[in-house]
Amino acid sequence: MAGALTQDEINALLTGVTREEEGVTNVTSEGRLKQVRIYDFRHPDKFSKAHLNAIENIHQNLARKIGAALMIYLRQNISFVLASVEQTSFDDYVTTLSTPTTLVVFSLSPLSGNAVLDLSPTLTFMFYDRLLGGAGMVLEENRELTDIERSVVGGITQKILNVFQEAWAGIQQFDIKIEVIETNPQLVQIVPPNEIVINIVFEVRMGETTGTMSICLPYLTLEPVIPKLTRRAWFSTKSQRKSADEKEREKIEKNLNKVSLPVVVELGVAEISIGDLIDLKPGDAIQLDTHTDEEVKIKIGNSVKFYGKPGILGRKLAVKTVSVADERNEQ
Repeated sequence: MAGALTQDEINALLTGVTREEEGVTNVTSEGRLKQVRIYDFRHPDKFSKAHLNAIENIHQNLARKIGAALMIYLRQNISFVLASVEQTSFDDYVTTLSTPTTLVVFSLSPLSGNAVLDLSPTLTFMFYDRLLGGAGMVLEENRELTDIERSVVGGITQKILNVFQEAWAGIQQFDIKIEVIETNPQLVQIVPPNEIVINIVFEVRMGETTGTMSICLPYLTLEPVIPKLTRRAWFSTKSQRKSADEKEREKIEKNLNKVSLPVVVELGVAEISIGDLIDLKPGDAIQLDTHTDEEVKIKIGNSVKFYGKPGILGRKLAVKTVSVADERNEQ
């Protein structure tokens, strides 16, 4: 019979059917088994593992920088920890958000489209209370923002986005502009529901309070940047950034070397009455509390930094530094 299968081919097919039912393998025309990977056509993977690793590295750097930037702004220690980076559909991303929440829609010119920054209600009101001089308390019951609260929170989100822009600068330069601030996730439709987006989640801790922040970056927006999201590009950018940081350090050091500070040698201290001070005349002597063989204090600004011995260098008065002062014991 033409085209009849041999016994070995029949056995291979039966083996393949059995293992296909387990969802792990398939059979090639030569009868060899190969691994089968499940593919979801509703949520296709548009970002490779290398792309996700590059995005994760960028936002780990962002987490470090944003904590330092906001600590100065809020006058309190605050930490950002990258919790997850995953690709999902925009519809699934929206369903993870609470209502109401703080959704900041922003553009990334020259990239097309918009992205979203989400601050959880806990984080929003913690920032708001701190910016108004409070301890960073949160509301017991969630509610929408007032116009004044939107304006205040808009200021801190702009600072967050500035750091975000800086973190991406090595991969892609863009200008960020806040388009709108919404509280209802259903009103934010930056891409079709089934479009793939990157959901980047941060855990934020300030004092004893913890909140979450997330950034949603659509694939359509990042598509022109995708070829740059490689390990080689990341390490090249990291090297350039290290070189730039070194140049910045040298610049700061050069500027610091130009700073003038007052240096005062304190020969000793004496206490006299107002009457004696008024009666002082040229040639009068004031006895100090320092002996001639004792070291004198050398102050830089208002702090004692060194101890030294007074003397003469040529025709000028001078002091020779002998030791470094312990600031813990000197005021």
